[in-house]
Amino acid sequence: MFICPFCSATSEMIRKPGGRAAFAACKTCLNPVVVKFRNGVYEANAIAMLADMRQAIAQNSIGGDLLQKLPENVERLPVLPQIAHRIMSLVQDPDSSASDLAEVIGQDQVIALKVLQLANSAYYSGLSEIADLSAACARLGMKTVASSVQAIVASQLYTNKNPQNQAVMQNLWRHALGTAYCASDIASMLAEPHSDVFFVAGLVHDIGKLLIFDIVSNNRVSSTRALLDSPELLQEVMDGYHALVGLHIVQHWGLPAEFGVTTFCHDKLDAVPDTGWLTLVHTVALANAIANACGYGLGKKNVSLLGLASSKFLNIKDTRLASLRVDLEDKLAPLLQIIGQS
Repeated sequence: MFICPFCSATSEMIRKPGGRAAFAACKTCLNPVVVKFRNGVYEANAIAMLADMRQAIAQNSIGGDLLQKLPENVERLPVLPQIAHRIMSLVQDPDSSASDLAEVIGQDQVIALKVLQLANSAYYSGLSEIADLSAACARLGMKTVASSVQAIVASQLYTNKNPQNQAVMQNLWRHALGTAYCASDIASMLAEPHSDVFFVAGLVHDIGKLLIFDIVSNNRVSSTRALLDSPELLQEVMDGYHALVGLHIVQHWGLPAEFGVTTFCHDKLDAVPDTGWLTLVHTVALANAIANACGYGLGKKNVSLLGLASSKFLNIKDTRLASLRVDLEDKLAPLLQIIGQS
């Protein structure tokens, strides 16, 4: 539990942030705060240079309307299925095997079928077709299986009954997936352990945009018509509020502290609350830019990747940036086709 420095309300921390400062969101006033677990208690403080939202955002504005509807819509968003958490735990367990993965995946027929399809796709296929889930997991490898399952599970959130709105959802999904794969590749390039953490961080980094668009497209705010009629205004609102909305979602899902930090900071690098998170945050920030540059998403395509602060921090040069871009499309193509988002 922590006490909000803005409204003095008590909020529950689902996951301890360990020895590093991290972020939490007050469920009463909705403000983001920096939290640290020290001497058995949580300390919560305001984020430097961020004002109380209740004073900074007018209630009758588009942002005010959106935030007023935020708590009920976060609760409306489905919680990630248990299989996603179990897969993440298995991959981080050095004693687990491909057979252990197959046993968990086999409990969900839809996911099991898609893993089999992926193992037999042109990109991953071997000399013979595989019909056994354990063999499929062995062929793909634990890292690829885990990433694929997380991607398949997350894809179920990106749906909209309106075909026109579904096109936006598809772009958001493709960007999330592109960022996830690229973040994982950067982590491997840097020899970082637990590249699966980088993958999930990339997968959820823009989850706030998903919920914002879901709220708008389902007419849950008074500004729905204005936002849908103006893609530029909608993009501005999503860019301005997705980090805060994403933090509330990550907290609602009970994900570890690192995902709250990357979701809130990937486009606000100066706000990183602890230097221990810098490599992860810069990796997701760079992966986000590369995915956009490759045409996956709604963001800017014409960006000088080499000049980005994250490229410099991670010391990734031009040739490596080029290889990341080339690899991304090859890796995404089979999974996008199997999931049905191509």
